[in-house]
Parts: sequence; C-alpha cells; structure tokens
Amino acid sequence: MVVDGEPDICLVLKIVLEKTGFVVDYYYNPITALDEFKSNFYDLIILDIQMPDINGLQLYREIKKRDVKAKICFLTASESLFDIAYKFTPVYTFIRKPIENNDLIRIVNGLLNN
Repeated sequence: MVVDGEPDICLVLKIVLEKTGFVVDYYYNPITALDEFKSNFYDLIILDIQMPDINGLQLYREIKKRDVKAKICFLTASESLFDIAYKFTPVYTFIRKPIENNDLIRIVNGLLNN
C-alpha cells in the first residue's frame, strides 16, 4: 500500500513497484486510504509524512490501532520531518524523496525480507 498526497508520486511508485512484480494499492487521500485499509492484508505500507487532512504520522497511529503487526515505512522530502519521524516511533525505515528506482526496490525488498 502506498499513500502519498501527490497523485503523480503515487502513480510513479505504483509503476516502479509493479514492474518488479509487486501488487500495489495506492491512495493520494489519507482518509480514503484509512477507510479502505484492510488489517493483515498488506505486506508493507509506505506513507508520505506531509499530506492533507491527516499527516503520515497520524495515519500511522490509526493503522497501528487496526493492525499492530503492519510494517510501515515513511516517505518524505523534508529533512526536518525525516528527523522528527525518525524519533517518532520504531518504524522499519524511512525513505527520502527523491529516490532512485533501484534504491526503492532494494529498500522494499529488504523490508519484506525482515
């Protein structure tokens, strides 16, 4: 599952991940993502930190209430938000935007193999 407030980022991440064989649900509205979230369904959830309505940290909390075992990775272009998120919770990893396609695939594969 990919949730990013920018539709074009969602689409690019979906395309890159699907080219590698992953199945991706993507949402650019975090409220819709939460409404559509299925507990114990996703192997990995990638959340942008800066989004409208609720941010990625708030969405993280809500998802964890529904699925404590969910693997979540934050995605951000903001250096200061990256630092805040890193202190926020013991999440598996954080991805900084922009990211090269090969690096994204390497990180996702690493997370899924943990």
